[in-house]
Amino acid sequence: MIGTELHRAFDGIDFLPAQACTLRDGVTLVADVYRPKGDGPWPVLLMRQPYGRDIASTVVYAHPTWWARRGFLVVIQDVRGRGDSGGSFYPFRHEIDDGFDTVAWASRLPGSNGRVGMYGFSYQASTQLLAALAKPPALRALAPHMTAFDLYSGWFYRKGMLQLSTTMAWANQMLREDARRLKSPAYAALEESYLATGRLSTHFPLREAGPLVAEGLPDYARDWLRHPTYDAYWQEFDLLRRVAELDLPMLHLSGWYDLYLRGSVDGYEAMARSHRHQVLIAGPWVHLPWGNQVGGSDLGPAAIPDIDERMSRWFHHWLDHDVPAGPTPYEGCRYFVLGENRWREAPAWPPPGGQDRTWFLQSDGRANSRFGDGRLSPDAASGPDDLFNYDPEVPVQAPGGNLGGAAGFGPHDLSAQQQGLNLLVYTAEPLAEPVVVAGRPRVRLFARSSASHTLWVVRLSRVTPEGRAQFLSLGASPADSAQDGPIEIALDPIAVRFAAGERIRMDVASSAFPLLVRHPNTATDPASLRSPAEFRRALQIVYHDSSKPSQLHLPVIPS
Repeated sequence: MIGTELHRAFDGIDFLPAQACTLRDGVTLVADVYRPKGDGPWPVLLMRQPYGRDIASTVVYAHPTWWARRGFLVVIQDVRGRGDSGGSFYPFRHEIDDGFDTVAWASRLPGSNGRVGMYGFSYQASTQLLAALAKPPALRALAPHMTAFDLYSGWFYRKGMLQLSTTMAWANQMLREDARRLKSPAYAALEESYLATGRLSTHFPLREAGPLVAEGLPDYARDWLRHPTYDAYWQEFDLLRRVAELDLPMLHLSGWYDLYLRGSVDGYEAMARSHRHQVLIAGPWVHLPWGNQVGGSDLGPAAIPDIDERMSRWFHHWLDHDVPAGPTPYEGCRYFVLGENRWREAPAWPPPGGQDRTWFLQSDGRANSRFGDGRLSPDAASGPDDLFNYDPEVPVQAPGGNLGGAAGFGPHDLSAQQQGLNLLVYTAEPLAEPVVVAGRPRVRLFARSSASHTLWVVRLSRVTPEGRAQFLSLGASPADSAQDGPIEIALDPIAVRFAAGERIRMDVASSAFPLLVRHPNTATDPASLRSPAEFRRALQIVYHDSSKPSQLHLPVIPS
């Protein structure tokens, strides 16, 4: 019975498992091939990934059989050192040459029409971009989703602050597979920490976090933690510097609540400035899964993804013929507007025609918590200084909380967190008319700290008449006591409609744990701290008088 059901699942498709691709250095990579029955020729869709080719990113995309039934020859390959492929895995490092050789091999498979497109999200998107650098002639179009063109600023660090929970959890996940392949005695410890990665986020020092640095394992986790500044190590992986070499049509996808949002949008914007046929879909999703139930909110039926159908049209346009026929199926940007929970179209991102609108910080000296007197006003900054204490041992949590060491993200309600006194909260009066924000908010903060070095974290939220404070966007910037002038903090891109009667809220803290590593209030790299005893408490001061007018800038478009 099981055999019969499996046979039906492959109706109309030839499934060719474990196909070998031998690289120029003699290493063999293994791929599964899904091909429509018949002689073809068909365009090739290639995914190169490190998680086991049988999974094929079906956590967000249709199964390869779906793509094969829509006229594609689908190739899902284990990258070097993963699954059944040979060699040793070091993330990102081998994907340029391996990608070139694999594209050439896939283009020659029986039934191929000689044209290849690549798809996938996260690491699978990086393998696309790195392969494209090598310029394989058969590669014609990409769909890089939820990734970072610059791994330092868009994946592992934010303004020099380690993206803690994602980096530690991913390092554990990847090294666990390495340990299994190598039959390393570290496997048992990695298996244990894989089920409780929060222990890694509180390890001292982070650079020596237990199983991640075990003898005999690859050293990529060490490297990520030992290079906290943008140096030659990270330059190797910075594709924003090499955008001119990536002249291919691309269907980019980002999520407002994806932890790699900055990297996705930075890449799209850089490509769109230099090359034609760059499309961005900016949805309301977390890294996975994609859907309308996000962070405890129901974003409505429009948030249900239709990415498979859109990609199918996109790839058929670019891969069916040497010279694509007819107009491209998509141009510009399609973005989801939170608050109105529908999609809008624009010729580019950010949408043209936006105007900067300023809200100034005000208070009577007690902006601590949402019960205080912090205000956002379109008129002018005013009032005495606001103060709060930042203790790294009692950090403000990530917007969605601390879920066993993983940073919760999404349109969570911040109102409970905004009851605390270790942050400042500024709220505007209810809006008389709708305000639509689309772009990158920014904050100009006049602030000082009793510490020699510290961190400033700003969050934007939408307050409903019922009091729910929906998290929208976050920005962070380190600062030192010698810094003269305001601290400029760029928030992540967002699109949101504040309805009449709703309020705009901004809060200021010095942490977002475990999304970001805890700043120790010293010049010491947080990953090298030997114990919590090296943390220092700090008195944080925010100014908002006429000489130091702290302010929030929002890119507003017509409603």
